[in-house]
Parts: sequence; C-alpha cells; structure tokens
Amino acid sequence: NPYQAGKAFANQKQYWKDFMTLMNSDYLKDRRNGLRLNISESEIADAAATSRNKAKAAISYILEKGYLPTQYADSFAIASGGATYYRNRINDLMKNEGMTEAEAEAQALLDWRSVAEESQQSSDPSKISQQQASDLGRIVLAFANTPMQYARLQKRAIQDLVNGRGDWKSNMSKVIY
Repeated sequence: NPYQAGKAFANQKQYWKDFMTLMNSDYLKDRRNGLRLNISESEIADAAATSRNKAKAAISYILEKGYLPTQYADSFAIASGGATYYRNRINDLMKNEGMTEAEAEAQALLDWRSVAEESQQSSDPSKISQQQASDLGRIVLAFANTPMQYARLQKRAIQDLVNGRGDWKSNMSKVIY
C-alpha cells in the first residue's frame, strides 16, 4: 500500500531504526558474507536529515565508511525497501492479530525475509530458474536475477488468477507491480 509505505517513511527516526534492524539482521549479514555493519541508526538518520535525497545521502554515508559497494548496495536496497513493509507489518500484527510488540517484530522479520527471498536474488534453488542454475546462467544471468524474480512472480500470479487460486487482489497487485 503506497499510502501506508509513505506514512512509515515519513517517520524518519523510526524508518532509519527499522532500516538498521534489517541491515543488521542475520539474513542480510549472511548476504554480505558475514561482514558486520557497525553504524547506528542515528548516524544514518543524521546523514539523511540534511539532504534532499535521503537514499543518496544514506548510501554515500555507508560507502564513505569503506564497505564493499556491491554487497552493501544489495543490502541497502533490500533494507530500504523493506523498512516500510517491516514497520507496517508490525503495526498490522499488533492491531489485527493481538501480538505483543516483541512477537510482532519477530514475525514481521520472518515475513520480510520471505518476501525478500521471493523478490530478490536468492541462492535458494527453489527460487531460481533452471537457466539461472546452469553453469552458464550463473555467469550470464547473474545481473538480471531480480527482474527475472519479478517476472516469475508475475507469471505465477497470472496463473493463479486464471485458475482461481489465492487472493484476487494480491495476485492483481503482483501483476500490476
């Protein structure tokens, strides 16, 4: 929901705190091959606060600290896009499922990881095509993995719509996105 995502992003202090929660999650640390990111959310929030382009300021700050650009750009993309989802999922679980904040945070982290695994580059064999898994595909298709993941999700959503499976609204949103 773009409106809810916008509301979550508007609360910059919470957004950058959530961003750092995701950046420091085991999932993204593993994606960065175990490298650690020891920057507090306040440092990133301060860097972003004075800039018109918040994302560019945060990326610049992280790169300024000397981290490997590709690993951190990947993590940045997943965490920055996921921070609004994560916050909105926490709020939803607390409001509609009656979870405590700690329970909601733990569940939202699992849900965020699941969504990221479906839509981002994945090493999980069930999440990549046969072409991507081939020796040549690992070299040639490595740079088109994310668009291929989205195409796979859209194809599955269309199949589900045609066959009357799942939630129509959710499937349509995947196709439109």
